[in-house]
Amino acid sequence: MKTDKIISIAIADDSQYIRKGLVFTMNTYKDIAVDIEAEDGVDLLEKIETAPKLPDVCLLDISMPRMDGYDALKKIKETWPHIKVVMLSIHYNEFAIIRTFKDGASAFLPKEAAPSELYAAITQSYETGLYHTEPTSTYMSLALQNKSIITDLTDKEIEFLRLACDDIHYKEIAAKMKVSPRTIDSYRDSLFAKLKVHSRASLVLFAIRTGIVPTIAGGK
Repeated sequence: MKTDKIISIAIADDSQYIRKGLVFTMNTYKDIAVDIEAEDGVDLLEKIETAPKLPDVCLLDISMPRMDGYDALKKIKETWPHIKVVMLSIHYNEFAIIRTFKDGASAFLPKEAAPSELYAAITQSYETGLYHTEPTSTYMSLALQNKSIITDLTDKEIEFLRLACDDIHYKEIAAKMKVSPRTIDSYRDSLFAKLKVHSRASLVLFAIRTGIVPTIAGGK
């Protein structure tokens, strides 16, 4: 890490077994301290509001009673925009990734992720505001330094990028743009080639990091 600060984290998971396991694992790292444990989103928000200090990073499960991870993420970023959020879920699919990144998440990992990767996600999210596991992260960093790449995109491609950040299917995007699904495929393939990425999640990350699509709250 670039700082000697102890990163304060909060963990919300309705499974006590998983939650306690995460607490034990994270507390083995000298630069991380678990200060808040919560059984769901409601419990987490209440504990953050009454805590003597705010956490730096929250680990959120998606499937929780009363308030799930999606809604908890939105509330956190609306109320405490500087708090970074790492999603940790068995629901590891492109729509979950798209939805959470658009709403301000800094990282999204499957629950079976290794402790070392979770540690990396926490520390990098804290330091830079975003953690991405794909090799395209290097390209994304270069894109941030040279946003002129956006000028190479057509108006239709940018419109497609914005719609691709919503949790809707490609057929629904085609209907909104009033074009055929085949045309949508051509927009997608053109963007893949121009941006040198290979997934919809990477397109969303590019759109967010270059400002084409704003998140609820910005990074650190």
